[in-house]
Amino acid sequence: MKHSPTQRVSIVGLGHVGLYTAVSLASRGFDVSGVDIDKNKVTALSKGTSNFYEEGFDSLLRRSLRKKTLVFRSSYECLARSKIIFITVGTPSRDDGRIDPEYVESASREVGRQLAVARGYKLVVVNCAVTPGTTEGLVKHLLERESRKEAGVDFGLAFSAELPRKEPSFFDAFHPDAMVIGGYDRRSTNTLLRMYDAFYKRRPPTILTTPPNAEMMAYAISAGRATQVSFVNTIANYCTRVPGCDYDEVRKGLAEVGRMDEGYLNAGLGFGGSRLGRDCRTLAFNLKAAGIGNDVISATLTVNGGQVSEAVRLAEKLCGSLEGKKVALLGLAFKAGTDDIRESAAIALAKVLIRGGAEVTAFDPAAIENSKNLFGRQVTYAKSARDALRGSECAFIATDWDDFKRLRPDDFKSLMASPAVVDGRRIYNQSKFLRAGVRISTIGTGQRGEGSSWELEPSSRRQEEWHYFLRDGKLHSSGPAMAF
Repeated sequence: MKHSPTQRVSIVGLGHVGLYTAVSLASRGFDVSGVDIDKNKVTALSKGTSNFYEEGFDSLLRRSLRKKTLVFRSSYECLARSKIIFITVGTPSRDDGRIDPEYVESASREVGRQLAVARGYKLVVVNCAVTPGTTEGLVKHLLERESRKEAGVDFGLAFSAELPRKEPSFFDAFHPDAMVIGGYDRRSTNTLLRMYDAFYKRRPPTILTTPPNAEMMAYAISAGRATQVSFVNTIANYCTRVPGCDYDEVRKGLAEVGRMDEGYLNAGLGFGGSRLGRDCRTLAFNLKAAGIGNDVISATLTVNGGQVSEAVRLAEKLCGSLEGKKVALLGLAFKAGTDDIRESAAIALAKVLIRGGAEVTAFDPAAIENSKNLFGRQVTYAKSARDALRGSECAFIATDWDDFKRLRPDDFKSLMASPAVVDGRRIYNQSKFLRAGVRISTIGTGQRGEGSSWELEPSSRRQEEWHYFLRDGKLHSSGPAMAF
């Protein structure tokens, strides 16, 4: 099947974002060339092997290769034949939070050189985290200098970002909450819109604006969500200290009355992954450089880093000092469904436990190999969750894998030398564990007060139970009335 030129796309930079973009476009019939200067990576990808795990990704990668809608290259010559060129290179942050522009600069120069020899109109799309002003500043300057062509006349330019529900995943490449397109001019915007219309069966809500506004929006949303998570965890930590208080009940008010983002209302060990922390640090640096106070963002990072200490505090209340104790750590990835340990709260927890003299045995369904590269022999790795629990004196739930959700109180009682659990992801019913004789502390759940008759379950298990509430002066209910 031949595709029109509007369906030929090149992706420059094959990290997580670049690969997600390349494979998702190829799976929908676009002719995609993925370009990366790492020849070993290109060779592995050409054989259908990616360097990270996410459920369903590798199978779609291999299917796209078989259908020949996707090829990988280590040279830039293919860019001249593409209608749209995405720059998706990594943008690592320095110790002070500044974005290192090295890869963006290099990619922009190479794309510009290919524009110089290309015929016809091309659109260049920046699709990576960059400091606001980069697309119309650094990128545009290098493209024009290397190509000797003019943006808005000879080629198009845009910044684009998906606005996912949570930390970016392959699923979100197909189902983002919304998108933002910052087009240099109307033709750039319309060209990209046509491509997205061809990709999505039903394009998500799309915000059209200028490149600087789109770049700023991506940072503002990311940092805003991180700030909400830290606020939520602050409230959850308070709930933990109030007998009979449960964050799942408080959460209902935050969602229904406070209108907070449901995707970022979970309490626990805090956020991780490649985006939220990095974006907060970059924004904090840029605010300071611009002479603006960054206290809010700095506090967000401080609170998030403190959640690991909160989990350790709960553990020490249950079983005293952890020094010399065998501790089971269930989870290493920053979230379930991936092997990604970048800025994982579970990894931060493991480091604290090791420094405190605990004997850590860890299990994760996907992230063990990545963790081995980090910890070496400082951590013992189990073959299953049950194996990790065997003989332990304290267990931490650090990632909410389904495997861990299926564990029952009797599993902890029968396998652990002394059943004590810190639920850092709020996946268990604390009351049931206590009744079964398992000592458990949950971030966001206080011990039940005397005389309390409530049987609190996690919200996800009590969909049918809601309260009446007032809106616009009228009484409403989101579910059956709760019987008293």
